[in-house]
Amino acid sequence: MGDEDIPLQVHVDLEGYKIERKLDGKPLDARQYSSLQELIENELEGLDFQELVAVSDAEIQTALASAKKEAAFAELPVYRQNAAYASEHGELEQYRVSHQANIACKEAIEQSIDQNYDGRRLAKGTADKVMQKFGSERVMYVLANTIQQKGWDGRFHPYNKDWAKTVDIPPNPDSFGFERNCEFVVDSHAGLTDLFVSQARREVERQPRASVREQLKQAQEKVEKKSPVQASPKKKEPER
Repeated sequence: MGDEDIPLQVHVDLEGYKIERKLDGKPLDARQYSSLQELIENELEGLDFQELVAVSDAEIQTALASAKKEAAFAELPVYRQNAAYASEHGELEQYRVSHQANIACKEAIEQSIDQNYDGRRLAKGTADKVMQKFGSERVMYVLANTIQQKGWDGRFHPYNKDWAKTVDIPPNPDSFGFERNCEFVVDSHAGLTDLFVSQARREVERQPRASVREQLKQAQEKVEKKSPVQASPKKKEPER
């Protein structure tokens, strides 16, 4: 696979004195300078375009691995029980994988807010991009957890706080009493996170809903996967 197979974007920030490259939309590297003059002298004078867009095979492989990981996250179901329950029921692996996905999702939300807030508003489609990577179920789970853990913060709209209360997220303390759910709390500015929550909820409301029959079928499939139906034991014939 060559460089031309994966899109490379180069962004020069003349106000922030920074140049950064993205490979397939993901941060590749960045160089920060203390002044515009320093940026010009080190990056723009005698600019070699071929050198600027050169990407190593290792960087391409990293980008591919990241893309595969995101695709896996999008299909991964949210594990809605805590570690204690998972341990008791032999489901620790499902719990761990889902928990790591929750953490990756919260980091993606933080990065998305940082990149798409222009000082006045959050760009349209910001939440939808994260949902495409992690699935709407996980994004909403992480957001609900964030508001539940920050219920004291008045910068979250009451409308969003009431919604968060409807999402069942069991406490998940470790042996030292630390709440593991805090590991996937979005740490962006609460006001901006609230804007993201509102946008995400609107996106979910626009998504087509499954019919009652489809919902019942999906629920039945989940039950069957969790508790396979076993054949009833034959009655013992009376001895003659």
